[in-house]
Parts: sequence; C-alpha cells; structure tokens
Amino acid sequence: MTDVLVELTPAQEAAIAAEQTSFLLGSAGTGKTFALQQRLLRLLQAGEPAYTLLVIVAEPDQAQGYLDAVHQSGLGSYADLKISTYNQMAMEMVKLFWPLVARSAGFERPYHPPTFLSYDLAQLLMWHIITPMLNEGAFADLRLRPQQIVSQLLDTLNRAALNSLSLGDAIERQVRTWAGEPERIRHLNEAADAARQFRATCLRDSLLDLSLAIEVFDTQVVQHPEFHKYFSERFRHLIVDNIEEQTPAGQNFVVELMDETVTTAVAYDAAGGYKRFLAADPLGANTFRSLSAYAFDFKESFITSTPLTHLANLVENQLMFTNKPFAEAQTAVLGTVGGRYRREMVIQLAEALVEMMAEHDLHSSEIAIIAPYLDGALRYMLGNALRDAGLPYYLLRRRSSPRDEPRVRAWLTWLALAHPDWGLPPSRYDMAEALTLSIHGLDPARAELLAEWLYQPETAHLLPISELPERIESRIGMDFVGLYEEIRLWLAGQDGSDSIDLFLHSLFTLLSERRFQPEPDVAGAAVCDWLVQAATRLRQSAEAIGLATPAAVGYAFIDGINQGLVTANPPELGDPPDPNGIMISTIYGYLLAGSPVRVQVWLETAATGWWDIPNQPLSNAFVLAQSYDPGQPWTMDNDFQIRNQLLSRIVRGLTARCSDGILLATSDLDRRGVRQDGPLWRALQAVR
Repeated sequence: MTDVLVELTPAQEAAIAAEQTSFLLGSAGTGKTFALQQRLLRLLQAGEPAYTLLVIVAEPDQAQGYLDAVHQSGLGSYADLKISTYNQMAMEMVKLFWPLVARSAGFERPYHPPTFLSYDLAQLLMWHIITPMLNEGAFADLRLRPQQIVSQLLDTLNRAALNSLSLGDAIERQVRTWAGEPERIRHLNEAADAARQFRATCLRDSLLDLSLAIEVFDTQVVQHPEFHKYFSERFRHLIVDNIEEQTPAGQNFVVELMDETVTTAVAYDAAGGYKRFLAADPLGANTFRSLSAYAFDFKESFITSTPLTHLANLVENQLMFTNKPFAEAQTAVLGTVGGRYRREMVIQLAEALVEMMAEHDLHSSEIAIIAPYLDGALRYMLGNALRDAGLPYYLLRRRSSPRDEPRVRAWLTWLALAHPDWGLPPSRYDMAEALTLSIHGLDPARAELLAEWLYQPETAHLLPISELPERIESRIGMDFVGLYEEIRLWLAGQDGSDSIDLFLHSLFTLLSERRFQPEPDVAGAAVCDWLVQAATRLRQSAEAIGLATPAAVGYAFIDGINQGLVTANPPELGDPPDPNGIMISTIYGYLLAGSPVRVQVWLETAATGWWDIPNQPLSNAFVLAQSYDPGQPWTMDNDFQIRNQLLSRIVRGLTARCSDGILLATSDLDRRGVRQDGPLWRALQAVR
C-alpha cells in the first residue's frame, strides 16, 4: 500500500508486504498494530474479499482500531470482515458445529440446543451448587467471601480449558503443587467436588460456560475434519495481534491454522503478557518466531523516550537484579504529590494537574490516572476533586460488583418489596437509601424517618401514610410523604405476573417522571438498562440452570447481586463518560485497553497493591499454566519472584505507553490507616 499518509519504518514496510507467515516483535508503541492494520488495507486494496480475512485480537475493544482503519480508508464494503477474540470465535464455532461434536464432547442430550452462560449466569449456577456445600461446612476456616469462592471455582475451570488441560489434570496440579498447611488440601478437594458438579450439570443440561465452550472447541471442533474444510474454504489470510496475551488454547488454534492460510501475520508485544491471571502464555508465544518464514524486529518507539525507558530499567534493576542503563530516569519523573491521608493526596493531585496543564499546554485527554485498585471511596474522592477543579474525566472499568452501586441496591429494594413471597425483605437502611435515590430532594435523615415509621422489615410491608403521626409528617414534608405514598400504591398494584425485566422497565417509567426526578436521571437510566438486560438473560436461561418458578428466578436475581457476584459489563454510572477527559483506570485495565498518553499519574505509588497478586487459594493461575512443571511445588520463593517479575513488566508496559513523564501521587497511610512503603515506592527511591 503506497498511499499511507505517515512515514513507515523499514520494519513496517516489510511486515505490510510479507507473504507466507510472518512474526512482528517489539515493545508497545513501536508500530506493530499499525503495520497489521495497513497490511489488512493492503489485502483489501489488492482485491481480497473481506469475507476471506480473519483478525484475532486479545481484547474486544481492540477491534475498533481495525474497523476505524478500514472505514477511514474508503476501500468500500467490509461488512464481512471477521474481527474476533479467540473466546468469541470459540463460542460461535461451537454453536455452528454443535450437531457434529456434542455427542463426542460428552453431552447427555446432544440433540438439545446449547445454552451459553454469560459470566454472571455462570456465577449464579455455581452459587446454586456451593450453597448446600457451605451449609454443610465446606470451605470452613477459609477467609473468603462466598462470592470469592464462586469466582475462584470458575477461574479454575476457565484456566484449565484455556491452558488445554482437562479438569482432572487441573485439579491434580492444584493439589500436587501445594506446599503450605495440610488443611488447604481439604479446601482444594472441596473445590474439586464443586467444579465437577458444575461440569456435570452443564453436560446434563447442554449448558456452555466459557470453560466448557473452550474445551469443546479446543478438543472437538478444531480437530474435526469438517471444521478444517470450513476454515480453509473461507479464510485465506490471518492476522493475530498481541499473541502474548493469548492462552495456550488460543495459540494452539493459531498454529493449527497457519498451514491452511495463504498468509499469516502474528504480532508479539515484547513486554506484554498482562493477562497471565487469565491464562495468557507469553512464554509459549515465543515459538511463533521459529514457526514463521519471516521475522521483523520493531525497535523504534513512536511513543516513549529514553528517560522513561531508563525509569523502567531502574525499577527492573531493583526488582530483578539486572544492570540496565538508568542515568536519565530522574528526568522521567515530573514531580511527586502526596499527603498523610488519601483525601489530602487527591486534593493536591487535582491542584497539581491544573497547574501542569497550564504550564505544559496539556489537554485532559492526554493524562491517565492509574491505580492498583479503585475502591468506592477512592473513586468518590477522585471524582469530587476533579469536578471541583473543572477537570473532565472518565472511568475505564472492566469488571465490577453491581452491589457496590447504591442505585442498583435501590432498584433491588423496590423489586423485593413488590414480591414479598420471594423471602428477601430489605432492611430499614435499604429502604431509606431507596427512598433517597428515588425521590429528588429527599435527604437521608427524612428518608430514615419514613422508613422507621412506615416500613416493617420483618414482613417487607409498607404502611399507608395514615399511620404516620402528624408531627413526623410535618418534619418530613407533605410533598415527600405524598410521593412515598404514590410509590407504595404502585407497588401494591403489582400482581407479580410481570417478569423482572418488565417490572423494572415499568418502575423506571414511574420514577423518571418529573415529580420524582425534575432532571433526566442519566445514572438511573444506565442502571435500569443494565438490570433489565441482566434480568432478561436470566429469564431466558432460567429453565436451563434449574430455576423452575418465577419466585426462584427472582430470588436468584436479587440474592446473586447482593452476594457480590460481579459483572464483566458494568453499568455506566453518573454522567456519560467524556472521551476527552482524564482517564482513570486500574493497572491492568489501562495496559489492556488504555491509549498512550503524554502524562501518567501513578496513584498510591507507595501501596503494596502495585506488587500484590490476587489472593486465590482455590485457583493458582501460575500453577495452572501449561508451561509450569506440575512436579514442582509452588513455594514462597516462586511467589516472591513472580510478584517482582510482574511489577517489572507493569512498569515497562506503562512507560512504553507514555511520552512526557510520570507524576507520582501517594499518601503516607492507606485506607485502613496503615503506613505505606511498597516495593515500587522503594524501587523509585533514587528519583523521587
């Protein structure tokens, strides 16, 4: 392709034009993805039908860059262009080839169409399985909330499949490699029982969670001759971005296809592999260099600078005992802000950003605030401080627990009150919170009075306003009392025949009227939309996962959210996100989906959260990696080494996505009042 408006490097030009199989290696910001996008355009310009092209990306969000490139090129129709993640393709192909593989995969009713379980539905099914186990004393003395047990059990299933391990092999690895207290073996065996029950339920009822879909695709579909006929007659060119973020199952899939395509191009981020907790295998991805006819090294960064590279070297030297140049690291640090408490840190940060933007002609969209965690209190403080400073912002979120959002709790409160037979009576606190969020201008104190006098939590019964003493009514205000009564009468008029999604839609219609909310309730609409979609998915899959009555569906819906089950598609809260605002993200959220920026803020730099790995006693991601020797126990030394290695990669990845420098922001004390002095803070001692 010759009409590209930017000057290409020799490595990019060669990679764009390469025939057969090619391997693109380089750090983030060296132009690998751009080269793959231009390669795609070159194929289309040469007359290759979009129908014959397959692009595999590591994250769904990464597809947009390829679509934008094709759209802006003006090359014509590309509706048939296939851009997918490995997991998405596995789901689609299992559905397409179901009649050919269901019986051999072990499903008891292969003639029964499959039901695909989203992550939230898989959690509900696992919750249904472990509840009787918990009641009988399983997982006793394990310091985990029930929701954490559910997520770790699903993690084990998913990691087994994504590492091309059988469930039995994965369970055996967990037990054989455990080198700690013997009591944990009992917990691992209980986890194995739950995982086997979950898998047996799926095979009996034709349910496909992510783990089973991947296993069926990896062991059945990809090995079937009809699949290879289908693939070779449709796809002629394969493009794979971020192969280091692919799992062994995904990498095996690409290897299987390389011999069947006319051309294959694979890109590898040299410092990547951030999805190791999700079974990514950066070590296994190295083999693609030897499997490819051509290899191209991308060494020139379009983003970062020598001082930032030296800053990454400094941290790596401290953590991994290397000896890389770091003389210019000091100039990569733009400053340090802080305070004794988090609130002081956040206020100083907002002031520093305003000053920096004015001095350096910096736009808000050129700044990213990156933190190891974003709890509700920190999000609240950041949001207030940035708004007070007049700085637009948006949250880049991947997973969240809907229970943490007050509006979600409010909607569930009204749902439970309309269905007292479900046996989930809200507390008085829940009732007061729901009133505050549903009636504009009603403050928590008066809402609490209404809940105290007119709500009976034992029976989930709302009393009429005739029961309210006149002195209390005058304290609350007649207008607010009247709106309460309108909600009570509306709830009393519900006969329970509507499905949850229809009920929630009708409730939103009522509460969005001007007497309840004078201004459009954008956040309420987003929460309602998310709840309606979640309820619809549950209703459509209820029978398949064993929820036979409306009451059982309702109970599972409310109880699942209240127990803290998480969602991969959290609702948008507050005002619509401003894409031109400051990005606020967790570390891995930014590394996997964030755009390069001029300035990064490393928030809570002294926190151990930068160095921590998830506490997962029931699912060790590193032991379940296909490349790990199951004959070797997992020791404290392994744990210490992997933490240092991951932090080194994190810093390398962050600095590769930054051009001007880093602003360090930290507080002396963490949210619990404990003094902070984490490994990253110590590694940066020479430059802070």
